[in-house]
Order: sequence, then structure tokens, then C-alpha cells
Amino acid sequence: MSLRKNGQALHFPCECVSVQHGYSDPWAGVTQNKLLNDGTKERVLNSVARQPKTIARLAKELGLSQPTVHTHINDMLKSELLREAKEWEKKHPTENYYEPNFPIIKATDRAFEPICEELAGQMAELFEAKQAELNHAFEKTSLANQGWEFSDLAQYCYASAQRGARKLLEKRRVLAPRKSHKDGAEWLFWAEESTSRSKK
Repeated sequence: MSLRKNGQALHFPCECVSVQHGYSDPWAGVTQNKLLNDGTKERVLNSVARQPKTIARLAKELGLSQPTVHTHINDMLKSELLREAKEWEKKHPTENYYEPNFPIIKATDRAFEPICEELAGQMAELFEAKQAELNHAFEKTSLANQGWEFSDLAQYCYASAQRGARKLLEKRRVLAPRKSHKDGAEWLFWAEESTSRSKK
């Protein structure tokens, strides 16, 4: 009997490591469906995130043949990781430029970072303030009799609270839920520009 059918499967810290859907991590579908399962696709994304490019330009930059790059581009168009950059100025009418089909948060676009840091501080303070209650609850579980300590479960408690908050915010439509894509995969993805690169 499969894990999906018997309903007895474990839920791991991230559903991206599992064959079943156990949690609501919005990016897990990218891993589960192996949409970025080799380094070449990630190299393509890194390149077009800096500036939209054609297949010929990517092939030259990455040291790959155009047919190889074409195959990766087609895969990534089908999985909706890439899109055609229609607004990009074309040198020739037959050229197609490609860019990521998800937000890229660049160093210059991080005006909301101080607010996020403030939120992180508030969440950390709240979680820390609940330590005594969490410890007391832990002592009532069978885990305490198996030699485990609360510190072994603290990350689980935090992750559980975080997921619960995400579900509530999705239900209230403050956060967007995972999107269903053409290939059947469900994910909501983004990427951040390296801050170390921007400081050089």
C-alpha cells in the first residue's frame, strides 16, 4: 500500500523531502516535481535573472550547445519557471528573450527589509516568551519518557506555529496560496539576489 493511500505516513519538516503532500510550504512543489533537479537550469535562471537573454547568448555564456540550452529552456517554459520577456528590446524580430517567471528580489528592492526584521524580532520575542508553557506541555507527552528533551522539539514547535500562521494568513487572503501550474505542480516561488554580490 502506498504512503498516499494508507494515510499513516510521517510528515517531515518540509514536504519537499517526501513523496506525499504533508505541509503547505509554498516552494516545496518545485523540489517535489524536480523542476530544478540539475545545476544547469539553476545556472540559466541565475543568468536571465540578471538580464533577459536569448538561447544563443545563454549558450555562449554558459559554454553549452544551443540545442542543450534549447531543451532546458523548453522544460522551464513548460514548468512555468521561465517566460518570454516580450518587453525586452529585440535585435532581430525572430529572437526570443527569456526571464524568470517569478519575482526576483534585488538588493535595491529591499525597502521592506527593516519591517521584516522588526516582524522577525517580534516573532522571536513571542516564541521565547512561550518557552515555559511549551516546556510544560512537552513534559506531558510520551516523548519526555523516551529520553527526548524540549530542545529536541523546539524547532518543530516553531515550524508548527509558522505553518499555522501561514495557513491563517492564506485563509484571510493576506498571503497568496500556492498556485497550480500547467504541469500540475503547485508552488509559489521567489528568489533573492545575493547581497554579497551587490556589496562587491
